Amino acid sequence: MNCEKQYLLIRILNRLLTKGYSLLEAIEMMKNIDTKITRQMKEMLETGNLLSTVFKRLKFKRFVYETIQVGERSNKLNEVITLIEGHFDFYLKFKKQINKVLLYPLILFIFALICFEMIRINLYPVIKTLLGDYAIGQNDLLIFLSFNLLKCIALFLFVISLICKFYNSLSNLLPLMKIYRSLTLSKHLEVLLMCGNSLEEALIILKNSFNPITYRLDTFELSLLDDKKVGSFCPYPLAFIQYFKLGMKSNDIIGALQDYVYIYDEILFDKLTKITYYVQFSLFSLLSINIFLIYYIVMIPMLQISNKI
Repeated sequence: MNCEKQYLLIRILNRLLTKGYSLLEAIEMMKNIDTKITRQMKEMLETGNLLSTVFKRLKFKRFVYETIQVGERSNKLNEVITLIEGHFDFYLKFKKQINKVLLYPLILFIFALICFEMIRINLYPVIKTLLGDYAIGQNDLLIFLSFNLLKCIALFLFVISLICKFYNSLSNLLPLMKIYRSLTLSKHLEVLLMCGNSLEEALIILKNSFNPITYRLDTFELSLLDDKKVGSFCPYPLAFIQYFKLGMKSNDIIGALQDYVYIYDEILFDKLTKITYYVQFSLFSLLSINIFLIYYIVMIPMLQISNKI
């Protein structure tokens, strides 16, 4: 199921639950949106499955069922579904930015990879034979870069993405990922604290719901209570820890969290937007360099051969 469909279902479910309908009544009223999905949801709920389990089995985004688990453990389902809707707003807004800025360069990048590989397989062997006949030498490094530069970069990025996916703790080294996770924690803590939970109770609920390796709430707790220094692998930036400590000193943790979310939501989106433009520029630059290299090792030798004929 695509993100847009997930967002639509969450948005309507949130609206119906806010109006006072029960979960099963809300799902029954949603059957005209997607009959198959709503039927599966209703059947699984009627057989005793939790809503978080239902969303997990239907392959919703991970943040959806993780957040639902928080709501189930704290009995605050409506509030966390509102959080999920806001998360989808941010996610789809960024996805739109990527489509706007990076879709064309990525298509061009893939097309260039195919074209350069066709030149390497079909055209360059003929040129290499001609160069041997006329005793014209070429730089092996330039030849390697011409036909393998884009492939090496694509492979490197693919390996990095796999490592970050399977070893979540490594992604904690990225500053933007730290901001993202601190915002996620802030929004959940704000909901739990506003609903009457103590800070200790809220952290226990989140420890039982969030991935312990990714979010490292024990480390977060130590940095607050024991004034422990934040390490490189801590998933939260120093600014977040400082905001939280200020909230504890002023006995207004909720206000501090709201301020942090208000400021850093905009900062995160602004930085991600800038990154999309940097990536766009990098892709076009790499393509330009690679086209020049291909021209240099294919066309220049052909001109040299034509001068000798």
